[in-house]
Amino acid sequence: MRMYSNGIKILIGVIFFVCAVGGALAFQSTFAKSAINQSPTNPPHYTENKNGQTYGSVEETTSIEMLPDLIHVGRVNGIAEYLLKKDYLSELVHDAPLYDVDGKTIIGSFHIGAKNMNYPKNKNGQTYGSATDAASPDAEPELIRAIGVDGTMGYVLKKDLDGERPQSPEEALAIQNSRSPGGRDIPLYDVDGENIIGVFHVD
Repeated sequence: MRMYSNGIKILIGVIFFVCAVGGALAFQSTFAKSAINQSPTNPPHYTENKNGQTYGSVEETTSIEMLPDLIHVGRVNGIAEYLLKKDYLSELVHDAPLYDVDGKTIIGSFHIGAKNMNYPKNKNGQTYGSATDAASPDAEPELIRAIGVDGTMGYVLKKDLDGERPQSPEEALAIQNSRSPGGRDIPLYDVDGENIIGVFHVD
């Protein structure tokens, strides 16, 4: 009788041990899956257009995976212009279509330049460095190293340096005729592209 009682106690102990270990493993597995599925950062809450595409600015996220379907690149005559995510991330040099907020109507074009991944980026995500390191004008950084009129070392925005891009030979001639013979002055920035620290003269 006592042996039978001890056997039951051992059996109950084994069942309790198996249940405890099994429960602990199940909890560990559930916790691991939960931890894996959690995003390290909260994705931005982009608005969706009537076609279900998200749209917004790249400044709202720090991850390529979180970029919206339509990326805001500018505004002309009060109309916002958007670039498709695939065109924005493209490594090919080409002219990509610009869309309205619905992602259907083409309202312009945007030149996708060559991306030089060797340039460092400032805290705002802009590439900076010397234009002489670029393989072509399209591969130049967003902030180009320059010396101001008073000898101050800084950076100029590539878009300021390039000026307005003509869309036709007639427009190019009109732009050339409208420019001052003495050249023009553009802002000289710090490496973050925020603070104006001088003036750079473009001949």
